[in-house]
Amino acid sequence: MTDELPLRVEAEELAGSEQLRVTDAGEIRVLLQRVAEHHEFTCLYVDASDRFALSSVLGLNGEQLILDMPNHPMRSEVLSVDKLFCVSSLQRVKLQFEVRTPRIVDWNGQAAIGTSLPDHVLRLQRRDFYRLTVPLGQPLSCFIPSGHGDEVEISLVDISVGGVGILGFVPGLRLTPGAHFHGVRIELPGTGTVMCDMEIRSSFDVTLRNGIRTVRIGGQFVNPNSATQSLVQRYITRIERERISRGGGDQ
Repeated sequence: MTDELPLRVEAEELAGSEQLRVTDAGEIRVLLQRVAEHHEFTCLYVDASDRFALSSVLGLNGEQLILDMPNHPMRSEVLSVDKLFCVSSLQRVKLQFEVRTPRIVDWNGQAAIGTSLPDHVLRLQRRDFYRLTVPLGQPLSCFIPSGHGDEVEISLVDISVGGVGILGFVPGLRLTPGAHFHGVRIELPGTGTVMCDMEIRSSFDVTLRNGIRTVRIGGQFVNPNSATQSLVQRYITRIERERISRGGGDQ
């Protein structure tokens, strides 16, 4: 497994460029065949949570993509949905695609999962920092000075040593790219408190899978010191260990 796993689904709007979207059927087949030849792990998501089944691409059979049957309690869920969200990697580039109608098929005498071929693949360059999706059961808050002597509490959806992700509109704050905030406070449960400056680097309109339209905001820490980075890394490591101990990334 690479240091990117568990690989997580990215909102496609965050790709930011059509150049990252592969739509040519021949190129898609080549990419998937190379993933199979490199024996890359592939995470199979059945919904918008962080729960996944670990699999791999075995090969292509006509218009079918063949996936290894996951040895995981989620196997029945994987086979019961109409659509799977798949995340893999190839030469340190993250690949994301959707496939439909998963079903049991025979592959060289062994049970495997057959699906449709994806109609497009997103190629996302590896990030400089590993990004942790905040567990639903352990919310994480960021407190940003409002400029009026108080703080605005914001729920975070992810965090890395380099910054944070925010989902949703925040009344009373202009979280637009270029905005700079001094004295941001982040409470890391069971770990400590981070104090830092933060700059808003990105803002994208996104549509959630329930159809609700909202905004996805990316904040970058400005010149974080080693103590801040160490504290965030300890928090990330602790959460990932807890997930592993619960089995396969369940929340």
